[in-house]
Amino acid sequence: KVLIGSTPVITSGSKKKSGKNKIPVYISFHWHMHQPIYWPYEDMVTTHNRGVYSYSLLDVMYSREGAYTSWPYEAVKAAADAGLAHAGAQVSFSGSLIENLDSIKKAGLRFNGWEAAYSAGRNMKTALENPRLDMVSFGFHHPLMALIDYEDIRKQIQAHRNITLGTFGSQAGYSKGIFPPENAFAEWMIPALVDEGLQWVFVDNIHFSRACENYPWVKGENLYPPNKADQRNPDPKNWVQLSGLWAPSKVTPWANRPYYVAYKDPASGKPQTTPDGKIAKMIAVPTDRYMGNEDGRGGFGALNYEQVMSQLEEYNTDPKHPLLIVLHHDGDNYGGGSWGYYHDNFKRFVDWVKSNPERFVCTTVQDYLDKFPPDPENIIHVENGSWAGADNGDPEFLKWNGDPDPKTGYSPDRNSWGVLTAAKNYVLTANQADPDSPDVKNAWKYILVSETSCYEYWDGTEMWDSHPTRAANGAVAFAKSALKDKTDFNDKTPPTIYKPQREPYNPGGMEWGASPMPSDFTVWTYVYDVSGLKYVNLQYAIVENARDGLIGEQSWASVPMSARSIAAQTNPKPSVKALEYFYKIAGKKNATYAYRIAALDECGNIAYSPVNYVHVGDASGPEPEKPCWTPENPGAGDTITITSSRAGKLHWAINGWKMPPESLWPAGTVKWNDGKAVETLLVPSEDGKSYFIKLGPFNNESGAVSALNFVFHNADGSWGSDKTINIK
Repeated sequence: KVLIGSTPVITSGSKKKSGKNKIPVYISFHWHMHQPIYWPYEDMVTTHNRGVYSYSLLDVMYSREGAYTSWPYEAVKAAADAGLAHAGAQVSFSGSLIENLDSIKKAGLRFNGWEAAYSAGRNMKTALENPRLDMVSFGFHHPLMALIDYEDIRKQIQAHRNITLGTFGSQAGYSKGIFPPENAFAEWMIPALVDEGLQWVFVDNIHFSRACENYPWVKGENLYPPNKADQRNPDPKNWVQLSGLWAPSKVTPWANRPYYVAYKDPASGKPQTTPDGKIAKMIAVPTDRYMGNEDGRGGFGALNYEQVMSQLEEYNTDPKHPLLIVLHHDGDNYGGGSWGYYHDNFKRFVDWVKSNPERFVCTTVQDYLDKFPPDPENIIHVENGSWAGADNGDPEFLKWNGDPDPKTGYSPDRNSWGVLTAAKNYVLTANQADPDSPDVKNAWKYILVSETSCYEYWDGTEMWDSHPTRAANGAVAFAKSALKDKTDFNDKTPPTIYKPQREPYNPGGMEWGASPMPSDFTVWTYVYDVSGLKYVNLQYAIVENARDGLIGEQSWASVPMSARSIAAQTNPKPSVKALEYFYKIAGKKNATYAYRIAALDECGNIAYSPVNYVHVGDASGPEPEKPCWTPENPGAGDTITITSSRAGKLHWAINGWKMPPESLWPAGTVKWNDGKAVETLLVPSEDGKSYFIKLGPFNNESGAVSALNFVFHNADGSWGSDKTINIK
């Protein structure tokens, strides 16, 4: 047994027993601004004028005008004018949003001089000479970086750097930190981020906590339990149940401090060297899962800062690494995107901090890191995942990687990744042949826009589901044009491999209320090469656990993966699409596996995927989650009562997410904007402890309703998991 990496050190975990705590808690903000390219690759005004969408794209932009122009600057200026030496905020501003705003400005409609306030905010300095308004690094087109490759991540950041400095000025330079889109992070992103010169990355801190031993999981957090292979950090032993906000699971103050994270070599246990020769480690800055979610409803008017944050003060006992609370959310949506958030409510926050200088300090992240750098030798592990805003951030990224329909076997998301995997290999091959070609530059332009996570997030309609294919087809056309005259070209580009996935995610354990899961699990991926594939193999090894063990080349078992072709259902059809490869690992329980994909093309070029780890349980665990409806097995003549413990609405449809007829709608039901579902307000029970709705009976529909599909859309804006009731 060989140690893979140093064991993380848990510091200052003990509760303070007596005496007034003189170490202040540091507070920072992150506001996210984004709009996608609504038709790849077309400017917004042209798309709007074509009437492609059922709503006005210009109204979408105009309704967010304050957030996209001056409000964030006005907030941080108020903090600076109040004498708060380190105060400021971080903003992620996508390149596609900049292009959309410039498109409207160029058409002479609105947004003339929209960038001026942001430029001024970047040039305002803290006491440590860092920008008050730190416009952090980002992916130009809002890609889910955990599901794309090293080259793509770098291209997305490079394009974002260029447009950021060109739009807001280069005097303040480019940020040292990044907010990955959807706050989605996986450690295999680190080499690309480091090679782009970034020093720190925002990570939602529930993925710090879930990566600790003895994490006190509860089903109310709307995430299944973490896989044991991810629980590599020692138990902090200071789990706290926060009150005064939605926080179903306990938190640990340990997860409110920055730490180093690394992408490690499984053969040595040390951080890998990046392709540019740097050490693949950087600082993970925790964004606060529950407080950030609450702040996004309206800031100081929605989140009781004093009541909630004071619950962590007694654990703030390390003067070298004081607690840091980063409130992260969309800065252009809901309460967090309102005039009141940036003005009246933010002023109340400023007044509160100013009146409690020994207890709370408003800071930029860069100022905090300059004052309190984390120990570079104390490397922790974080679980894959995103923030609370989409499926609560499960480690499979299912919002952008959705499971196939149980009846048809088709997944729009998976189809998109199959198309993008093939198109990407064409682009990489053309890039190898002639990187300076205008056709290659255009091919990259189209592949990068195809990767916006919005195209998967807003899926469910033919238009959104087809956008990745529409963009990928453009990329392939340009790549083929660049290659057409390269008759003597020697292909040295290895196969393109989509990040390996598995089903179930927690074999032998628990997922989404279904326990036990089978202990056998299937690894699947997409692989493509322009020159053809000689083999695609799954390589795997049993290790003692994901932290301890050594995987040498001689340790891998290598087995060929089966392949299947799944026809696309997009309009247009893809010009190329990768096969889906899969292999089932069976027969083991209470074992931890390491696994990766190896693919060799017909020209002798080999590629490997990142190494993944999974613990297979013994198929015992928590009791299955009971259905939240009665009767459990309804017939068409039954009235179904669906109950939630939280206020909100029921987002529902029938027969595989199809629009229900209006005759089935309870009073007050409204149509959802995707044209496939409706929402109905949940009614509080008499004791006020639960919320319910009654649907049906369905016998008036002549047996047309075979399934009721629903998800809870909670009052705080979060979503539960999709559920289906089969109707006999």
